[in-house]
Amino acid sequence: MRTTLSLLVLGTLAAPARAQPGQTPVMPPEPAPYQQPPPDAQAMQAEPLPPGATRATFVSTGETRWDVRIDNNAVCTTPCAVVVGPLRYVTLHSQDRASTHLAVGYLAAGDVLVQAQPRAEGAFAAGVTFTALTGMGLATGITLTAVGCSTDRSTMCNAGLITGAASAVGLYLSIDLLRTALPRVHIGPAQASPYAAGNTLGLAGRF
Repeated sequence: MRTTLSLLVLGTLAAPARAQPGQTPVMPPEPAPYQQPPPDAQAMQAEPLPPGATRATFVSTGETRWDVRIDNNAVCTTPCAVVVGPLRYVTLHSQDRASTHLAVGYLAAGDVLVQAQPRAEGAFAAGVTFTALTGMGLATGITLTAVGCSTDRSTMCNAGLITGAASAVGLYLSIDLLRTALPRVHIGPAQASPYAAGNTLGLAGRF
């Protein structure tokens, strides 16, 4: 009898701990979706440009921020938009410890989007490694070819030719990888328009 009563008491105490019918289990919050411009955002009317001037929008394709300089005078930091007069030389300077300089040059008149691409660290490191390895392979292939072919050792001569050819192709691809990993600037027509919502300013469009 005591055993039966004990089981009943334990069952009564454990019942509230279970999920009650109709209750929704607590779920972790979902990440916020991509935020579009607010509904009350008003498109800013672009002011007419002076003759020969450029309305340039400067953005970075990575996490690196860039200082925009016109005739070596800092005017803003990415992302930003400024009006550049004709025959004004534009450069970009990264805010890294080892600053990188990109020459934008003279911009064409009209609306322009300038995108600064920082150095791809992973691709750059791989390019340096493969350039060193394939360079040594090319030197080895040249040596084997010179010695083997001059002494009528066909095996060594053929091995040198194969090693040299494969290393030459690898060296070309490694140098090309290094070039693509370097920082660069992309200039094209602007496809974004500024908007204002309360005290917030932003750019809406495709970059």
